[in-house]
Formats: sequence, structure tokens, C-alpha cells
Amino acid sequence: MTSTPPRGARRRRPVLIPAVAVLAAATAGVSAALGGLAQAPDTSVEKLGKGAEFDQGKMLTVVQDAVVRSGGKFEMGVSSKRYLQIILKVTNETDRTIQAQEMDHALPTVRADSTTIKPKPGDLGPYIRSISQGHSYAQLHPGVPTTVIMSFELEPGRPVPKRLSIDLGAFELHEDFYSRQRAWSQIFQDTAVTPSPAASATPASSPSGTDSPRLGLAEPKTRLPPVVAAQVDLPVRVETS
Repeated sequence: MTSTPPRGARRRRPVLIPAVAVLAAATAGVSAALGGLAQAPDTSVEKLGKGAEFDQGKMLTVVQDAVVRSGGKFEMGVSSKRYLQIILKVTNETDRTIQAQEMDHALPTVRADSTTIKPKPGDLGPYIRSISQGHSYAQLHPGVPTTVIMSFELEPGRPVPKRLSIDLGAFELHEDFYSRQRAWSQIFQDTAVTPSPAASATPASSPSGTDSPRLGLAEPKTRLPPVVAAQVDLPVRVETS
């Protein structure tokens, strides 16, 4: 597939983005790559290539690279393990500092050779950090283009994937009716889906008493999938040094 070159002009930031077609249904089965579920990418959304810029509303995102490397670089991972890392250039378009981990929502689905590696039932998701002067940080400051790395641990003996397909979500600015305060929210589709039994068979409580799925709490019986505003397809390279 021929990569789409970076766009010369920045698109207008949407306030409201209409929902697109529902994601293609996943085909169950254990994959030979990264242990995900076999799934074909949606064919109804805008297709982009490596280096293309896309305005997601809350952030301006460029998918720059995908690489498999040993851990330790930029203080991420350990040297005895391999990691699949997605390299992004992200500009926080809000008026306040946000967490780099919010890119987990901005890229809701990642496929390696047509196999879904994110999200995965029972998995806490990738480790995401912003990079500056060779060090990793947790924050993205407003208006500053920043390198962000989304890192997946590659299981021992698993082959290196050849290509990635990445879904890009979209965000809209809402104003609270009572407080008149505005905040960015992810846009979701209108049709709910039911998670697999494995995804909902997590403990229903936590010591902190919070209701966060990243703490291993039970997911609701149904959920609204995020809108996919665009998809990026790019090759995976292997870093040897």
C-alpha cells in the first residue's frame, strides 16, 4: 500500500464530527502474532499512510513510525524483552496539560497483520509516554508538538509483524448546561456492542473503590464503540542497534 504523504495544510478543527459506519465484526480465534484476535480493518473510513497529519479535535496527530526494538530506550521497558512501539508526533490542542496516556483513547484499535492487539480482553493496554531530550514523561503541554511512544511488549517467540493498521478516534468540545464549562469528550457510535465473556470476567471491586477498567474492574454488559475517524496503515521496521 502506498503511504499518504503528510498534508501541507492543516485541516479546520471540527467541533462536532458525525459518526461513521460501525466497525467490522471481529472473527474469533487465536493469532500467531502477539496473541490477539483476528480482525479485518474497517473499509469505510478515510485511509492515511505513514507521516500523514490528522486533526482529532483534542489533539493533532502524526503517525511517524512503527518499530520493534529491545527495551531500555527512552527509559521504556527492559533490555531483555522486545517491544512493538508506535512513534507519534502529537500536539495537544486544548488549553491545559493532558496526560500522554490519553492517546490510548485517541488510538482505540491497533491491528498487527490484521490481528487486533489493542484492545485485548483482560489487558491493561499499552504503556504510553511523551519523549523530550532522551527522557520519558507523562504529560503533553498545550500547543507543543511532542514525540509520543505507544509501547506493546512482544511475547517471546512471536514473529515480528509486517504491517500495522491503526484506528484514529475523534473528540468534540462540550459545554456543560449548568456550569457553562467546556471539556473535550470522545465521540462514540450510536450502536452498543456486548463485550466477550473474557472481557467481562474481571473482578468487580478494587481497594481504592474507584470505577476504572484499568484497575481490573468488571466492564458493563454493553458499551458504545468509539467512532473511527480515520485509519493509518504503515510498515513495521526492526531496530537492530
